[in-house]
Amino acid sequence: MIVEDEVIIAETLQEMLFQLGYKKIQRCKTQEHAESIIHEETIDLAILDINLAGDHEGIILGHLCRKKNIPFFFLTSYSDKKTLFEATEAKPGNYLIKPFAPEDIMVAIQMTLLHSQPEGKAKILKAIKVFDLSARESEILEHIVDRLSNQEIGEKLFLSLNTIKYHLRHIYSKMGASTKPEVIERIEYIWIQKD
Repeated sequence: MIVEDEVIIAETLQEMLFQLGYKKIQRCKTQEHAESIIHEETIDLAILDINLAGDHEGIILGHLCRKKNIPFFFLTSYSDKKTLFEATEAKPGNYLIKPFAPEDIMVAIQMTLLHSQPEGKAKILKAIKVFDLSARESEILEHIVDRLSNQEIGEKLFLSLNTIKYHLRHIYSKMGASTKPEVIERIEYIWIQKD
């Protein structure tokens, strides 16, 4: 489901989703329409604009999606601290700033679905085993999946930024990745491989 009040953005997003292989897409412009769809239909994923009529309706919808166990992420023009704080309270799968590229949408979808799946922890544990990650690397990997920045990971683990970067280099090397989104892709790839 795409909840976006700007028609051109909604159409562009729908076309990107079609190209990524998603065929059944609901579009709505208002909080009321989105709420009726959330209550009446089965939704695999919701992409929510934060401001529909200028009052953070998307965040209200995010809380509703969370209650209904519908994976969702925010797509917005707003990156101010107040909006970001309110949005994170809804626990979105991702927070994407406009303008966006198809790759951004693809990564946001993958990360949102990874976090929403009950097997998410099992996927991480399998990746830790397959790539032979150390205990510290394993902790950092879990925070990568939680979409934390290097600074936030350091704060959570009481480690310096340089120490986090050091461990990230080892994780990237072991997993054959060079960015955090590639790490997520490797986790998904390993999950679908037969043991």
